[in-house]
Amino acid sequence: MAEFGVWAMIAFWGSALGGIAFAITWARSRNRNPLSRELLLKSLKQRLDKNEISQQEYDRKVADINAHDTQPRR
Repeated sequence: MAEFGVWAMIAFWGSALGGIAFAITWARSRNRNPLSRELLLKSLKQRLDKNEISQQEYDRKVADINAHDTQPRR
C-alpha cells in the first residue's frame, strides 16, 4: 500500500513540474510582451512628461514599439 503513495507523489510532482516547464516554454515561444501597446505608450508618455527621458529617446522607443507591432507573428 505504501508503494501507491510513492507513485502518487511522483506523479503529482512530475505533473506539477512538467506543467511549469510547459508554461515557461509556451510563454517563450509566443515571443510577445505581456504588456499592451497602449500601456507601453502611456508609460513612455508619463516618463517624457516627468523629464525622465528625452524627446529623442521617446520617439525612438515609440518607433521600436510600432516596428514590433508590424512584424509578422509566428
